[in-house]
Amino acid sequence: MVLQHPSELTTAKNTVRLLSLQLKNIQVFVGEAPSDFEQAQEIARQNKCALLYPGEDALAVEDIKPDQTQIDYLFVLDGTWKKAHKLAMLNPWLKELPQVSFNSPPANQYKIRKAEQQYSLSTLEACAYFLSAYDALDTTPLYTLLEGMIFEQTKFMPEHVKARYLDNDDSTE
Repeated sequence: MVLQHPSELTTAKNTVRLLSLQLKNIQVFVGEAPSDFEQAQEIARQNKCALLYPGEDALAVEDIKPDQTQIDYLFVLDGTWKKAHKLAMLNPWLKELPQVSFNSPPANQYKIRKAEQQYSLSTLEACAYFLSAYDALDTTPLYTLLEGMIFEQTKFMPEHVKARYLDNDDSTE
């Protein structure tokens, strides 16, 4: 369940769009206010859900055993950190969900996005890491989509601009 900030909907570097191409059971709800997420709230009331969001009481996904802690639906906030925090604050019903976070997230591979922190992950990367850690799924196809988008986004950039985003050893040929 992705709760997407409206400003992300038309962003060219929107990784939720890629998730929707690869995952058949993803649902995306766009909005800010609780009234925008009534269907999502109903799902949260009727199922075992968790919110992927850092916090003092968050369970580390690396420590969760699916046979002990069942998560049927994972809620993910899509937006910049500032917008994701706004979504969390505007929707008090999310505070009722157990929080899940990462102890040791992978390195950010979304090189064309300016991340506020080095450990910041795109929504695609965060979902992929959760699926890998919790469900032991092979998330290679998700990262392949991300690499393809990065290639397409950088294909027509002038070399000096492209160099800001890509490591010297990355090939865009």
